[in-house]
Amino acid sequence: MSTIYFATNRNPDVVQAPTGFGAGFSDSGLGDLRFGQAEIKKGKLDAKSIQVLPDNPKEGSEALFGQLRKNMKVECTETLVYIHGFNVSFKEAVEAGARMGDRYLKISGNHYQPKIFVFSWPSDGKITSYKNDRHDAEATGYAFARGLMKLSQFLQDAPKKEACQQKINLIAHSMGNYVLRHALQQAKKITNGESLSRIFDNIVLAAADEDNDTFEFDHKLAQLPELAQRITVYFNKGDMALKVSDYTKGNPDRLGHDGPRKPHEIPAKIVLVDTSGVVTGVSEHSYYVDDSKVAKDIVAVLQGQSSENIASRQYVQHANKFKIV
Repeated sequence: MSTIYFATNRNPDVVQAPTGFGAGFSDSGLGDLRFGQAEIKKGKLDAKSIQVLPDNPKEGSEALFGQLRKNMKVECTETLVYIHGFNVSFKEAVEAGARMGDRYLKISGNHYQPKIFVFSWPSDGKITSYKNDRHDAEATGYAFARGLMKLSQFLQDAPKKEACQQKINLIAHSMGNYVLRHALQQAKKITNGESLSRIFDNIVLAAADEDNDTFEFDHKLAQLPELAQRITVYFNKGDMALKVSDYTKGNPDRLGHDGPRKPHEIPAKIVLVDTSGVVTGVSEHSYYVDDSKVAKDIVAVLQGQSSENIASRQYVQHANKFKIV
């Protein structure tokens, strides 16, 4: 059994004491966030275990962050924030977060066991709802930005004696990267254009359903390096889901398929990792969990190993990328 912490801007099934969340936005507005935790038993969400905190900062986000910080300090564990992608329900998002945590624990030889914090946005949970999900991912930017601001303020206000001295990392998968882009833009509006404080040690962009020129423009992800010490971009030329996004949905070339358009012009904080040589399967889209070599590489990143010293990597100078071999 594992505990998964969560924040969501989905519509609660009951306003006062929610026991679950649906596929739409909260009726209280696009920026409404609810915080809580749930238990996963044998890979499945125990619906009766869902605990949604009161809808106010003191008893909601601040209480959850405080409990999480206490657990991190006592247990000497990190926190891994996870933004899911397209075609994922709330239940599936929480279960996916738990599965990822279990996988990374196993792949690390039981050495890496972070607290998992899932941000679940209103994906329809239907394979046929790509356009709806993309619109909802964009609209979700405001809510996730508010979450980032709450976390940033909480960290700034924390007394030094209460600091846990542990890492906070972030993984965005697939369309979750589009959520991240629009959260960055909304955060700039909230702060009136001021630079964002660094919240994360590592940000991992996996199979990003995001434009391949995203690091070139301020209205996309050019300022993402402000949020982290290191950003690692994983891409796979065999990713069928991103081929569909590229060719049939009318999107530009995808970051998660080919990497950035100008690999030699990216900031030094950004590291590129090509997984094409090792990933196999039908869609080749969820390799951040499914492929052992990629999962092991990601764990090494999250544990703070230097990019050039991670085993099974080979640097390709002309493309400014590492490839997993």
